Amino acid sequence: MQTVSFLFFNIILPIFIPIIAGYLLQRKFPLNVATLTKIQFYIFIPALLFTTIYQTELNSALLRDLILANLVLFVLLWAVCLICARLMKLDAGKRSAFINSVCFYNSGNYCIPLIQLMYHTPFAFSIQIIVMLIQQLLTNTVGVMNTSSANRSWKGALLENFRMPMTYAVLIALLCRWLSIDVPKPLWTSFELMAQGLVPTALITLGAQLASTHLYLRNFRVLVSNAMRLLVGPLLAAAVCWMWGISGVVAQVMVICAAAPSAVNTVLLAIEYRSDPEFASQTVFLSTLLSALTMPVVIALVQYL
Repeated sequence: MQTVSFLFFNIILPIFIPIIAGYLLQRKFPLNVATLTKIQFYIFIPALLFTTIYQTELNSALLRDLILANLVLFVLLWAVCLICARLMKLDAGKRSAFINSVCFYNSGNYCIPLIQLMYHTPFAFSIQIIVMLIQQLLTNTVGVMNTSSANRSWKGALLENFRMPMTYAVLIALLCRWLSIDVPKPLWTSFELMAQGLVPTALITLGAQLASTHLYLRNFRVLVSNAMRLLVGPLLAAAVCWMWGISGVVAQVMVICAAAPSAVNTVLLAIEYRSDPEFASQTVFLSTLLSALTMPVVIALVQYL
């Protein structure tokens, strides 16, 4: 088994150096984070999704089990959060922010480079992509409705997923595979070049986003949320994999993703619907920092799955 220190210096540290660079750059020269996010959202991520899925063969049984296992994990996390929220006697706004901070994790610009550094196969990355798409779907539906059921309908939240270029990148890649369509070499080369730009841009953007958040360690709810996200999350994921009979790389990727820090999107939801945005910002910031300590341990342990 690889040691925790080895994993920290060879996997976690290479991820956090660009994050720190983005943080410092934002402090010195304010960046347009919205533009950086759009470049990733509309160019880099779709290109990476297309090239990865096009090269990977996933059987329907595995895909079904992975989707169901992630949905079960989400329900379990939600249930545990409800119990904690009641014990802490949180009001509706604080409860929704607390639940979102635990149930929605950074499976995008944190897990993408992490999985790429750990595994050098399209198969492992395809598993991570499926987890990311499930999280995106849940965020745009359950997350939105949890934050403010009065401001958006289920129909509107669902339609939001069909406005995402990621959805079409996946569908087109699957269609090309099923129909055995060969992608022209110039087009494929351009997709690969664009895909290579995602990892550094995503990490620098994450650092820039964190630079706008101030860290306070006196909020008990933030500490509970971080413990739930970074410790309870991967434990429940491992339990679900065991119950579902999922093992190997699939289980490892699922547990690693479940150990990721809170998603930046939870802050955007909290700001848009005025649902305790300060708490949401704190959970994202602190969970990202603490993940530098917890993630190497999780990675070391998942090798037994």
